[in-house]
Amino acid sequence: MPTPPSVTGPIDTESLKRYLASKSIQPTSITPLTGGTANFVFRILTHDGTSQIIKHAEPYIAASYGNIPFPLERMDFEATALNEIGALMQQNAIVKVPRTLDYDREAKVLTMTDGGKTTLKDAYARTDLDMPAIGREMGLWLAALHHSTKRTGIGEGGNPIGKSVYRWAYAHLAEVAERYGLDVGFAEWIDEKYGALLAADDECVCQGDFWPGNVLLDEEKSLTVVDWEMCRRGCGATDVGQFAAETYLLDRLRGGKGLQQAFLRGYREAVGKFGGRSLQHEGYLKRVAVHMGVHLAYWPASVKWADEDETKAVIELGHELMRHGDAGDMEWLADHLLAGLFG
Repeated sequence: MPTPPSVTGPIDTESLKRYLASKSIQPTSITPLTGGTANFVFRILTHDGTSQIIKHAEPYIAASYGNIPFPLERMDFEATALNEIGALMQQNAIVKVPRTLDYDREAKVLTMTDGGKTTLKDAYARTDLDMPAIGREMGLWLAALHHSTKRTGIGEGGNPIGKSVYRWAYAHLAEVAERYGLDVGFAEWIDEKYGALLAADDECVCQGDFWPGNVLLDEEKSLTVVDWEMCRRGCGATDVGQFAAETYLLDRLRGGKGLQQAFLRGYREAVGKFGGRSLQHEGYLKRVAVHMGVHLAYWPASVKWADEDETKAVIELGHELMRHGDAGDMEWLADHLLAGLFG
């Protein structure tokens, strides 16, 4: 396989060995990791048996093999966010972020602690895990993130790359609507009204890709939130909406374990303890509902969760959720998908 263009650092086992040797580091093993798309990621074992994660960014999406450009600055934002949030938030025994061990800004190589080998999405089917308890902890943690980072900077512009990428589902919502015979004009309206807000949102730090696939579980059942390159200054309702959508899909299609509503109740509980009023504002709840609806109305058409009939049903539900959210129909939201936010 040919070497992709513009290689600046380690993209495979041999180039990582050379990079580490230049820093007088000789791990006992190197394992390339799969599952992500944007970066080159490895797990290494040190001589004392410690497992570490090394993440490297090239100026393109790694999975595209050089064909899709992606600005290198994404790694700077991730490193900054991990340092800021790790210092700001209490790293409790249940939910945490990786600890940065080293960041080579020039080579865009980030070394951090290992959060585990299993994602929460993959672990959902396990019988030894209390999914409602995990959902509550994730809600408590996310509310703490939003509360603690109202004045936290993560770099110039609050990560314009992340803001732009996050609008993708809004910008392409009409294409999916047309494919499934739904209201294209309404989908375009949602992008114009709500997608456009993402560029200017500046309430707190958002994780930016908050879903169970970016939550790792270790052998002690501790949880680590990873993949922060799309973190941004934004509106916390989008994090809530994305995680609510993804956990709804798990509950609906993988076993009905109550993860989603427990997450929403945990978020509501923490917001109340912090004295926050976000969940008392109709505008915030509308953003949660609309973003969850956008996620359900777009991503199941791109990432296979179920057969075509079930996929269409979920996409139609996403449109229904967007309509009730946009209309401010709090009674419908409280009786349906967002009940946990209302008590």
